[in-house]
Amino acid sequence: MQVILETDEAWSLMALLVSQIIDQSGISQEAKTNLRNWRTKRADGTVEMDEIAVEMNEFLGTVLDEKTTKLIRQKGHYISTRDRR
Repeated sequence: MQVILETDEAWSLMALLVSQIIDQSGISQEAKTNLRNWRTKRADGTVEMDEIAVEMNEFLGTVLDEKTTKLIRQKGHYISTRDRR
């Protein structure tokens, strides 16, 4: 399975997570202000958000690869990627 987030999808996810942290974590007002500023600097379409989207996709791909069992053909038989570790 392959999951690739477009930049606007990654931005929506990031904005939702940051909003949840601001609204529900009980952090200080200063921390909330810092998070809002951080989120504002990473608006949809910015270079910073593009970089975050790439990192999110790399992380998702790594996690999925680690959790996915694949069969690899070797010299007439198949071996599971879990057995190769």
